[in-house]
Amino acid sequence: MDDDLPSLMRKIVRTVFFFLSLGCIGWAVWPDWKPVFGGYLIGAAGSLLFTWHLAWKTARIAAMAAGGHRSRSGFGFLSRAAIALLAAVISVRTLHFSAPATVAGLFTAPLATLVLGFIASRRRAGGHSDDERGEKN
Repeated sequence: MDDDLPSLMRKIVRTVFFFLSLGCIGWAVWPDWKPVFGGYLIGAAGSLLFTWHLAWKTARIAAMAAGGHRSRSGFGFLSRAAIALLAAVISVRTLHFSAPATVAGLFTAPLATLVLGFIASRRRAGGHSDDERGEKN
């Protein structure tokens, strides 16, 4: 169970980097769509930042719970919302990129987390259980 979060985060980072590379290729192929691809890239980078923040907070709270301590703080929703708002402001106000594309980019890492989590849970439910010891009835 300790290895689930780091392996999931590696898969999420790879997925987001894949979509970031597609955005860069799209920007190079269709330079007229710079506001759309640029907004998506800034949003996807922001989503990756707040996903790393959530993973850090989750690991920290889990370590405190395992040590018998009660955490005073939550999962840092305000911090993650501030990261998303900062990405949106930089993308739209400063760089003049597309706001809908930025919002779509902000959903990249959470959707990758959702899809990869479903895939991981289906593998465990349908496949061979790691908890079996091999006894026969």
